[in-house]
Amino acid sequence: MEKFSRTLTLRSSVFLGLSSMIGAGLFLNIAPTAKVASYSLVLGLLMASAVAFSNASSSAQLARNYPQTGGTYLYAKNVLGKIPSLIAGYSFIVGKSISCIAIGLTLGNYISPAYPKYSAVAAVLLVTMISFFGLTKTVSVAKWFVYSLVGIIFFYIISITASENFSIQIPITSGLTLDGFLLSSSIWFFAFTGYSRLATFGEEIKNPEEIIPKAILTGLGLTVLIYVGVAWVTLGIINPQIIENSLTPLKVAFDVSRFSDFSFLITIGSTIATGSVLLALVPGISRILVAMSRDSYLPSVFKTIHKKFNSAYVSEIFTAGIIIIGILFIDVINAVKLSSFFILIYYSLTNLSVIKLEKNERLYSSLYAYFGLISCVSLSFGLLIYF
Repeated sequence: MEKFSRTLTLRSSVFLGLSSMIGAGLFLNIAPTAKVASYSLVLGLLMASAVAFSNASSSAQLARNYPQTGGTYLYAKNVLGKIPSLIAGYSFIVGKSISCIAIGLTLGNYISPAYPKYSAVAAVLLVTMISFFGLTKTVSVAKWFVYSLVGIIFFYIISITASENFSIQIPITSGLTLDGFLLSSSIWFFAFTGYSRLATFGEEIKNPEEIIPKAILTGLGLTVLIYVGVAWVTLGIINPQIIENSLTPLKVAFDVSRFSDFSFLITIGSTIATGSVLLALVPGISRILVAMSRDSYLPSVFKTIHKKFNSAYVSEIFTAGIIIIGILFIDVINAVKLSSFFILIYYSLTNLSVIKLEKNERLYSSLYAYFGLISCVSLSFGLLIYF
């Protein structure tokens, strides 16, 4: 059986995690969450962050015990059995493919509002070409994406907080309802799911038992700080009703800030962010295809690994094709909601797998996994009821 080489260090793993999470959700999610929850979208964001930390701790523990390619598909197979593993595998493939569709469309709406779908397709093709050369090349590109993106976000925050019409005090309970809270939490959850990317690359990380838990929790912690900061300052300068139907909400906010002449930077930032997430997501989906084909649940061609570049290039090309078809036919907001639903199922099984572990196999208390499981199930039902 062909296997991947272990090439990722702690530093490169953190960058890969950050590039997976600081993405489309940052530039899009504040609009649909503003529509369902007004200022209380901040509470939905905090809830999503708490669920993400619980799920991340579960992913970290499982990746430490099973440091191979496959993510929760692999964990469920070892802990829960065949049927749950297949549900996890297909949920990831479907959910993350739809995520890529939403991310591609977000990119298109920022850089080419008149022809967003064509821009999205071009981005997917470019990312697939980079992925062909393996994760080492992917990480080297992702590192500069993260540096550039954080710089743009920092300038965005400065521009808004330096504006005369900015107020740091926002009524975060305004618009709070149960359905709004559940739906906004579910939509925000879409933004954080990149932490699982490292678990899917378990076979390619050096010293995975030590590196994966550190990289997952470090990357998620930094991402939560950025998301909360951006959401807070955005609501501090613009009313949620103004951006609730916008496909480019951060640009709308930047346009009324002190350094509005530089609002084009948000377009650049969204391009970098969405490209960065696609750069990690496409190979991530391909690794699940590899794991499932190794177990003969998918055609054996999907487990092909390039001998020189250490890439799952067949699976990546197939993934890109599915994403491009979806970009042409699916709406971005519905894609976010649908993706969140499938990924919530995936993480429900992640948490259940941790609960089933022996005590000496866990890094943290099982209470985190129980919280993650109950939260994922609740949010998924919320999406079903209020979609």
